[in-house]
Amino acid sequence: MFELLFLPLTIVIMLLLLVAPLIFIYLFLRLSETAFEMVGFSHWHASLAVFGSILGSLVDFPLINAPISAYPDWYMALMGLTSQDASTVFHPLILAVNLGGCIIPLLISAHLILRGQANWEKALLGMAVVAAITYNVAEAIPGEGIVLPVWLSPLLAALMGLLLAGGFRRAPPLAYISGTLGTLIGADLFSLLTPGLLPALSPLELHQAKPLVLSIGGAGVFDGIFLTGIMAVLLAAGIVCLLRGSCNGVGR
Repeated sequence: MFELLFLPLTIVIMLLLLVAPLIFIYLFLRLSETAFEMVGFSHWHASLAVFGSILGSLVDFPLINAPISAYPDWYMALMGLTSQDASTVFHPLILAVNLGGCIIPLLISAHLILRGQANWEKALLGMAVVAAITYNVAEAIPGEGIVLPVWLSPLLAALMGLLLAGGFRRAPPLAYISGTLGTLIGADLFSLLTPGLLPALSPLELHQAKPLVLSIGGAGVFDGIFLTGIMAVLLAAGIVCLLRGSCNGVGR
């Protein structure tokens, strides 16, 4: 009798364990769609942006056809490096850009600026500030990639959106552009162009049979670029709603 009483409880716990991941996925997708709606997208365009980013995170476009294991001659001449420098060679790697984590955020940012959702001069300033700070904070992890504190870029972007917006309703679009493009430029692009960064990411003693793939914006759907845009918009919009006491018209 005692065991029969606990049988329904066991079933409920098992069902909760099975349903919990589905609830998390739903909430993640809904919050992502809400963020894009706050920057001025319609519901269907927001859904397209979210699912495009998710599916696009599986697609990488190589920047070069073959792996590289040393800096090209033009780069060494530009940076004043010589072939004797130990920091000019590295474990073979492939440089690529990710569709969902790089190309789609670029298209979305361009769309927001062209539609007048964000002023391009303010967006440029926000990008510059976020890029400068993330560049200096970014850390190269051998065999992994370039990492940042998860809270840094979204917080910076939200602050820049709020400071630069002529009106509170313009804060979310500016936060999205500042966060995504600023992090792409500062933490990814500028870091990769820094002398010695590629050898630090892919050292000669890296014991891998295959070349290391370094994809800009390519850590999957939970890549820093994708989450930076979502979190920055939600932070900026949340602060706007708190200050105004209403979310009506935010981002529209």
